Amino acid sequence: MLIVDGLRKSFGRVQAVRGVSFALERGRTTALIGENGAGKTTTLKIVLGFLIPDAGTVELGTGRVGYVPDQPVFFPWLTGKEILDLTRKSLGKGRPEWETTVGGLAPKILFDPVLLDRKPGTYSAGNVKKFAYLQTLAGAPELLVVDEPFSALDPPSIRKMRDLFRELRDGGAALLLSSHMLAEMVRISDDFIVIRRGEVAARSGLPEFLSRLRPAAAGDLESAFLGLMQD
Repeated sequence: MLIVDGLRKSFGRVQAVRGVSFALERGRTTALIGENGAGKTTTLKIVLGFLIPDAGTVELGTGRVGYVPDQPVFFPWLTGKEILDLTRKSLGKGRPEWETTVGGLAPKILFDPVLLDRKPGTYSAGNVKKFAYLQTLAGAPELLVVDEPFSALDPPSIRKMRDLFRELRDGGAALLLSSHMLAEMVRISDDFIVIRRGEVAARSGLPEFLSRLRPAAAGDLESAFLGLMQD
């Protein structure tokens, strides 16, 4: 579904990404983790085409790509309903089909459809995030990329998103989630990519990741992750 090979990106003298390579498969959730400034967001932006790499390639399979940023931003003069209608038209979806999809998704993420008559700028931070999910997932992406998937969400909403991520994965989508919430990543991810100082420091499934880094910390991703960062 996605093959990233040898990505490099510098900003002046700062080497943000240094030879990052990995591949994603359909029907699997991959967690991208690392310290602040490790190169995670730069990598995501290159994958999505927002940044041009200095070197390396990104190969995407066929299918629609969806993206939910850490802090979504929308046209401030449009209501939620108007934004969704623009999205629908850009995707070539019929109105009845689209409204049925949106109506089915809203309760899955605990988003109140009443908010659609208001501008997203008036939403709480959590509802802005949920609205971004609503807009993106209504397009049925086959590759979903999310930066900090649980930021601003309350515990009930986090639980709902976990269930939805599993549903998308089981339906054959590929998910790439960049997050600092390690405990949540353990619960939903099949694979882990650890980026340190712009490079891939580890790449494996959860059991292999824990056993290789800290056998004494089995089942505790946070301890394993902190151990890697200190080595």
